[in-house]
Amino acid sequence: MATEQKGAAAPAEAAASAANSEKTARRKIPGGLPYTSSPGVLKRVLEKIPTSEKPGTFTTDFLGTVMGATGGAARPIIPILKATGLLNQTGAPTELYAQFQTDAGQPAAALKALRNGFAEVFRRNQYAHKADEAALIDVIVAITGLPKKEGIVRYILTTFQAFQDYAKQAREDAGGEEQSDSGQHNDGAPRPADQSGGGNGRLQLAYNINVVLPETTNVEVYNAIFRSLKANLL
Repeated sequence: MATEQKGAAAPAEAAASAANSEKTARRKIPGGLPYTSSPGVLKRVLEKIPTSEKPGTFTTDFLGTVMGATGGAARPIIPILKATGLLNQTGAPTELYAQFQTDAGQPAAALKALRNGFAEVFRRNQYAHKADEAALIDVIVAITGLPKKEGIVRYILTTFQAFQDYAKQAREDAGGEEQSDSGQHNDGAPRPADQSGGGNGRLQLAYNINVVLPETTNVEVYNAIFRSLKANLL
């Protein structure tokens, strides 16, 4: 009889656990930070973006067939790509997506994606993409109000780190704006031309000197003039 009662209680416990999980899933987390409980799937998708053809629309079929991400673990991927700006709201890849496909543009694109999806994190730490795990957890806890050991805190962290692995290599100037090797800012605007006249940042001036030579058949007069120019001006 005791065995039968325990067996009868098991479905009830499972139902209660499922109800609690559903309640947790529906809970609204302050800060609106995107996350997935399967960061490994997100990492594999990000790894495949540069080597896969850019689709007209990034659908669940494309995600499953081309990216190899299926089932419940793949469900958060498209919303995350939208939140970070790699896809627009219709699911079409953006210019940022195309930039992420390139070796040269990938770090800057990943940093921009982080700033899009985790704007509140960067409002609290503008160099969050270079922050270590402990510092990121502190920021996430401060934003969400969740305890450090809450599973969602870990999910947000590992989702952030999936992009951070690429963004750490992004180059920045003194003003904090990313630049590419082509000499352009990430918004496509060219860098200001060097107005100094040299690459060392010092002001350099150029003079044009017109020399009017006297009319004479004495070569020594010309020689004396050019020796003087060489000694005093050149």
